[in-house]
Amino acid sequence: MTDLRERLATFRPDILRHCYRMLGSFADAEDVAQEALLNAWNARESQHGEVPVEHWLYRIATNACLNELARRKRRSLPASEREPATVTEPLEESDAREWLTPAPDAALFGSPPRALETRESVALAFLALLQRLPPRQRAVLLLKDVVGWQAEEIAQALSLSLASVNSALHRARRTIASRPVEPGSDPPPEALRAYVRCWEAHDVDSLVALLKEDVVFSMPPHATWFRGAADVERFLHSPRFTQHWAAGFRVVTTRANGQVALAFYRRTEVDYRPSSVQLVRWVDGRATEIVSFIGPEFHRGFGLPDHIEAPPPAAG
Repeated sequence: MTDLRERLATFRPDILRHCYRMLGSFADAEDVAQEALLNAWNARESQHGEVPVEHWLYRIATNACLNELARRKRRSLPASEREPATVTEPLEESDAREWLTPAPDAALFGSPPRALETRESVALAFLALLQRLPPRQRAVLLLKDVVGWQAEEIAQALSLSLASVNSALHRARRTIASRPVEPGSDPPPEALRAYVRCWEAHDVDSLVALLKEDVVFSMPPHATWFRGAADVERFLHSPRFTQHWAAGFRVVTTRANGQVALAFYRRTEVDYRPSSVQLVRWVDGRATEIVSFIGPEFHRGFGLPDHIEAPPPAAG
């Protein structure tokens, strides 16, 4: 039984990653993955040698995710749900449970090579597409095209007929293919350094120069989002954002969803405190999509400091 306990721990990143793809929420995925592993341990006597432990775990986790999805609405990103706003419109805040959340690579992947192999399968753009699928289609697609199961194995795990699995897979693949997304890549180091400097120095002009002309900029839980470098520039210069930015930011680079991510800390009276996590999709060295997840809760799981010391006041 000690061997089984160790094997369950070994599979935890894989199961967490699968739950995250299914649910679109890192916090929910952590809870469901933990529940699935606990249920697996409690049902260990039912695990027989002819069924690989990994398959057994995925079946338990997938059905746990389907039960969770039956109780709530799907998650998405603002740009997938509505038209872009103009700078004159008020910011509209929605229930945070409507939106996808970021997930730290340190929790999702067991090793850097594994992260490189599967980075596109946890990219925000792919997750947003997955959430458009009905839950069982989502499960079938992930188990077949990402995890690599045979259709017969999926049918048995989900208590479906083979014809139902093949039909669900066909419909899911058609939906995913209908919304192709240009894959991103890690930015050149000099572009990343310049981007961070712009946020810390409040340099809007240089920041805008690093954006693609048709850049998308969103800020969950705000439903409002902007398209185009010109509108993003106008928003960054607007009084409502300038007031927020005036306190000052410090930015720490980290990794989330298989890519470089930025953890923002906002100045308080005594130090810098967690403020948001920003994911940027880079294409040809420029930012083409920016998603800023507003709120200190998004720092969860990254292993980052809970504050950054502020420099002492300059001598008078």
